[in-house]
Amino acid sequence: MTASNYSHFGKFSRFLVIYTVLIFLNLLYGPLVRATDSGLACPDWPFCFGKVFPDFDFKIFMEVGHRFYSMFLGFILIGGTVWTASVKELRKPFLPYFIVGILLILSQATLGGLTVLWSLDPATVNLHLLNAILFLLCIFTATLKSIHLRNENRTNEFVSGNSLLKKEQIPLLVGVLLVFFQIILGGRVSSNYAGLACLEFPTCNGEWIPSVPEPKIQIQVQHRLGAYLVAFYLLIINLYGILREFSPKAKKYVRIAIVLLLIQIGLGVVNVYMKLPKLITAAHTGIAVLLFLSVYAIWLQRASELPKEKVA
Repeated sequence: MTASNYSHFGKFSRFLVIYTVLIFLNLLYGPLVRATDSGLACPDWPFCFGKVFPDFDFKIFMEVGHRFYSMFLGFILIGGTVWTASVKELRKPFLPYFIVGILLILSQATLGGLTVLWSLDPATVNLHLLNAILFLLCIFTATLKSIHLRNENRTNEFVSGNSLLKKEQIPLLVGVLLVFFQIILGGRVSSNYAGLACLEFPTCNGEWIPSVPEPKIQIQVQHRLGAYLVAFYLLIINLYGILREFSPKAKKYVRIAIVLLLIQIGLGVVNVYMKLPKLITAAHTGIAVLLFLSVYAIWLQRASELPKEKVA
């Protein structure tokens, strides 16, 4: 890699790290809008009471602030796309991520508008969250790639589809999908206001499997069962990493995932017994996203190592 290339990758990598953090902060902001009941503070979209800058109270400030912050992220994405397209060394390895990012942020804006216009329809709210996570995942992947290329002195090599889907990668891919599905279940709990359907933990109203077929209780119990499954599976991944002799970097991601899992379980218990405090509710979403990214990073990191193992 030439000094010029290294300079491009170094600056670009720092930009992507900062942008990833900014997107993650927006994923915390969204749940705070919901937790403060500010989602319909503006009954119209894209304006608020027909104005760009309405008369503010706390809830309107939360809702409009979320819209402005999301718009700010969009402008950064456009700037990053122009930067990527104008620099030859960056164009091939990174421009596809920014094109996908633009499509995702456009769909995110559309879903945000529908969330308001359809009065917080649960399915739309959940899709809005999942689309935001996919946008974060897109930029996070580009960030990991930029760090890898900068450190490994390569031009385009990162991971291939074959290395991601090798037989030994399947247990890790299942882990990624399980955590993502668990986030879907968590989004259903939030969008259907089922967070306090069960008033204690680990049982639900005195039962492990409630006999009352009340929809909100079912949604909450499904989320809890999913959490137990994810916890068990991450322990399996830890054992798998020991048996397969994961690299120190891959093992580090496994340890991070387990720590995040323990924090997440703790936050879930606090949410129940403290009746959904706003900051804890937002943190619960944030840690879930970080857990997903850490398991995803294990899968990518292991895939990036497989070609080298084959050569060896």
